[in-house]
Amino acid sequence: MDELIENVIRWGRDKELNDPKAQLNKVVEELGEMAHEVCRNRYSSNEMMDAIGDTLVTIIILTDICKLDVEDCLQEAYNVINKRTGRTIDGTFVKDE
Repeated sequence: MDELIENVIRWGRDKELNDPKAQLNKVVEELGEMAHEVCRNRYSSNEMMDAIGDTLVTIIILTDICKLDVEDCLQEAYNVINKRTGRTIDGTFVKDE
């Protein structure tokens, strides 16, 4: 996985992707494609796999542009949710106050 992440970062740098706002727009665009597949109940489609993959790529590149490490960001988020309590209501986790 580390090699794959490094390959994505290198690709983004090679393409001179360095504008965080422009990259955020790409993240949102790819999320829109993912939403399109979810709204059509096409969870296991090739298009869904492509949308998820493209979203991950855009997020990895955004973290690099912001001089953050994607694994550190994921670890930080996990450290927070790991301690979170709550319950799932209609398929959505609702954290305790």
